[in-house]
Amino acid sequence: MDSWYTCPKLTDAFSAKGYHTIGALKTNRIIYPQGIRISINEFASTCIHKSDANLVTVGKDRYWVYRYEGKLNGIDNAVVLISYSEKAFGIPQALRAFLCTDTELDTSEILRYYRNRWDIEVFFKQQKNIFGFDGYQMRSAKGIERFWLLLSLAAFYCVVSRSMSLGPAARDCRAAVSADVAFVIYCAGRDGIPFDTIPLACVC
Repeated sequence: MDSWYTCPKLTDAFSAKGYHTIGALKTNRIIYPQGIRISINEFASTCIHKSDANLVTVGKDRYWVYRYEGKLNGIDNAVVLISYSEKAFGIPQALRAFLCTDTELDTSEILRYYRNRWDIEVFFKQQKNIFGFDGYQMRSAKGIERFWLLLSLAAFYCVVSRSMSLGPAARDCRAAVSADVAFVIYCAGRDGIPFDTIPLACVC
């Protein structure tokens, strides 16, 4: 998850269901190295030297990463990865921080998992833009879950039936449906079927 959601209430809720959290952190988040209260960005600028960090490869990219394990505000114990891209060590604008509540995962594995978040974000955007997920007006959790399931099934059908990525596949499916509708209307007109009964006789 991104940094908007790595709050104690959510991490506690995940933990209660047996899940760990991996997510970004805002760099003003408070940590407690050796019991000292300090923000991540202040700790990074005053206490971390390149010799304290490890160069970690994730996919085709490399990052300087300092691994902190301990307390942060609202969480008793977790891993915080304080990182810079390979050529930007020490540049404040390049500072990134990541949280993992599973302290047994190694650094590269945490970062590798986090990279998957972007694919999830893209999928959410497609659900909103293509299938109207942001336009639903249901308020019950069950209704939202059912609607989300239907949208996921629609996305799955589009991708599998067209063997292409979701955006082009959805456009292709939509065009095919429009063509089918036009053909049904044509058939109805050809066979003298009244227009207002077409929904009941959509087979040529």
